[in-house]
Amino acid sequence: MIRQTKPKANSLLALIAVLAAAHLSAAEGSPEGQPYADDPEIVKLIQAIPEGGSALLPEVRHLLDGQPIKLVGRSGPYSRDYTNRMAYAPDRQTALYCGGNHGMGRHNDVWEFHLGSNTWHCLFAAEGGDHATYKFALMFAPRMFEKNPDLKLDEKQQKNFDDCAVWWKENVILHEGNFVTKNRRGPLLVGHTWDTLVYDPIKKRLIQGTGAHCANSPWLHHKFTGENLDEIKSKFGKDKAGRPYRTMWTFDPNTRQWVPYAHDSELSILRGMGATMIYVPDLKKIVYYVAAQNVSPNALYMHAYDPATDTWENLKPNAGRGIFELAFKDKISPPSEQQTAYSTKDKKIVAVLHNTTFAYDVAKNEWSKLNDTVPLKASDAATVFAYDSNADAFLLCDPRNGKLAAYSLSANEWKEVTPAGPAMPKPPYCVGKGYYDPAHNAFVVQPASSSKMWLYRHKTTVK
Repeated sequence: MIRQTKPKANSLLALIAVLAAAHLSAAEGSPEGQPYADDPEIVKLIQAIPEGGSALLPEVRHLLDGQPIKLVGRSGPYSRDYTNRMAYAPDRQTALYCGGNHGMGRHNDVWEFHLGSNTWHCLFAAEGGDHATYKFALMFAPRMFEKNPDLKLDEKQQKNFDDCAVWWKENVILHEGNFVTKNRRGPLLVGHTWDTLVYDPIKKRLIQGTGAHCANSPWLHHKFTGENLDEIKSKFGKDKAGRPYRTMWTFDPNTRQWVPYAHDSELSILRGMGATMIYVPDLKKIVYYVAAQNVSPNALYMHAYDPATDTWENLKPNAGRGIFELAFKDKISPPSEQQTAYSTKDKKIVAVLHNTTFAYDVAKNEWSKLNDTVPLKASDAATVFAYDSNADAFLLCDPRNGKLAAYSLSANEWKEVTPAGPAMPKPPYCVGKGYYDPAHNAFVVQPASSSKMWLYRHKTTVK
């Protein structure tokens, strides 16, 4: 739950704080084309970080429409598991974040972090509460009844189903072929982003490749509303142009609106857990890679999405060898739950998983294995991975164990790093999230439950 906080009438200091926060969140006074103004004191702290040094910023602020908000319980931009990447938006000089937790904490909220003012801005407040409360009814019950229409639920399951019916009627509508929340058209039961959270600088929108489609059943709508199932099915599953909905969702930070993605191409069907999605500026395309054996049939493909033309292509790497052969036989491309980052210097995607490093050469359209020397156990469930364009280095941190490592692609060498400065706060649960901020030359990490952002600077001068 998010609550706006108001200063007491006799508290001049509180009033000043509110006004200052509103000023910092306004576009007026911010750099051209950017939504927020820097806080000079925060910028000084960031600039003071030495090479190889770290810093803990003051407690981060949370604003909604320019006003301070109080986060109650599991709300706000808390770190959701299997959702460790914050997506940097270069035109806004911010990082966007969303996604659902594994257990409780399935919110459809979207947040934007501005490092220059050390502030989280709520772009889309969670609608419909915590959808995970009704996870059984929303995700599992439709599949169970599909297999056995005469299935009798146990007492606990039936209560969840009945409670969900009330929730559904209050919060859900069938809108233009898709089930969304009533007021602001948000997705239902948002899941993990894995490594697919990416910013599209062409259309200027956040993309969640997977995980925003967990509750999309015409049968449920029929059971909960009494509407005719055939009529619901006739309206469901396609946009106005008749294109089928896919698993991808987008979010526009300017209009603050979620939009479910629809496309005719079979290549736009993004299946499987533990996938990755990354923008490659040299291609001006977004690469989607998955090697998942946790769905049937297996999800094994590598596709490229062109935002400018809204088209998809099958990349067929390594002369069409096939992702199953590359990942599980040759073992020269990553299986599922890898993390990726892109080197603008070498024009390669680097992927890490457990102790192994892989690379995809964009020009050659070719995967290769680089080493088995990653000093941390990397995965989208445990680590934060990003490319530092200033130092031409890949940075990997493990918030649970307070460890940091750097990788040089040119030398094919990993090194553990001990920063000169404050240690990374260890979260009591979950992991954390982060990104590299090129505007301030800082690797930014927020350990799961910490109210402070931890920063690390690998190099002060361009390599």
